[in-house]
Amino acid sequence: MTKTTIMKRIVALFKKTHEKKEEQPPYPPELESTYKITKKTLGVGSFAVVKECIHRSTHQPFALKIILKKAIAGKEHMLSSELDILKQVRHPHIVSMHNLYESKDAVYIVTDLAGGGELFQQLLKKGSYTEKDASNLTRQMLEGLQYLHERDIVHRDMKPENLLFQTVGDDATLMITDFGLSKILKAQDDILTTACGTPGYVAPEVLLQTGHNKPVDLWSFTLLSGYTPFWGEDQTSLFESIMSGQYEYDDEYWSDISNSAKNLIDRLLTFDPNERITAEEALLHPWIKGSKEAGPRSSTNLAPAIRKGYSSRGSLNAIALLNQQYKTSEESSEEEFRKSAEVKDLEVLN
Repeated sequence: MTKTTIMKRIVALFKKTHEKKEEQPPYPPELESTYKITKKTLGVGSFAVVKECIHRSTHQPFALKIILKKAIAGKEHMLSSELDILKQVRHPHIVSMHNLYESKDAVYIVTDLAGGGELFQQLLKKGSYTEKDASNLTRQMLEGLQYLHERDIVHRDMKPENLLFQTVGDDATLMITDFGLSKILKAQDDILTTACGTPGYVAPEVLLQTGHNKPVDLWSFTLLSGYTPFWGEDQTSLFESIMSGQYEYDDEYWSDISNSAKNLIDRLLTFDPNERITAEEALLHPWIKGSKEAGPRSSTNLAPAIRKGYSSRGSLNAIALLNQQYKTSEESSEEEFRKSAEVKDLEVLN
């Protein structure tokens, strides 16, 4: 089966499973009195539709997340957890909530509008992208994570699709979004055991079910190659690759990357979560700070390599792009986690 055929099937499946099947319930009067809801749809997921809305007094655009109650029946605790987090976070590098409304049919969440689009989608369009640019974006992500972790919040689904630019400008702010799988720890050393996340970015301790905490948010992050460091021909082999903790720097993509950048990646991908670098520690890393001890950052334009790396992992990356809600339910066991991921791939590729 050709890549073109696979992509056509992915798009067809996406449209089939996400197209609007029922009329939008009437908006709460208090919502409409404060915001004008436009016809522009920003995103569609398994449980929500995101539309653009404009504040009637300030004319500032926001995102309006509409969650139908019937769509989350039986999973209300997940929405409750997400709202508990959104109510207490306000940071330049985190998409924050500004208002909350409810009707008998739906919940309406007004958040920052990250109109610049997803991280990799924008990087693919760039004519020039260097290590300095990558370091700047990584710093912004780490500052958002540090803020969350200081408040004992674990995101649990850190991936490029959940990193959005606030605007389309070259110096746009990077923002963390989507707290659907996030948890507030009851204690700083609280251990979480639920298998959740997105295949390709999930940490080994989640798959091994040895318990996880804040270190899961630091796993598997690189903005230098356009692809995840772990790979498999199917979901089972992908998980086996992650659980082995073994990865390599392919010369085709990494030959021009500085040793300091690779050192930070090695510390982010440390198998033992207790030894993995924290967000606070990573912000002090020479590659992030640009200090002399890091040595010179490569000035090579990484954009072509990122485009090549991104497209070379086409089918799985496309699934992640088209279905942002592609994640396991919070109650899933490790076995169910594997099966749910495999079934979704088979639905598309077979």
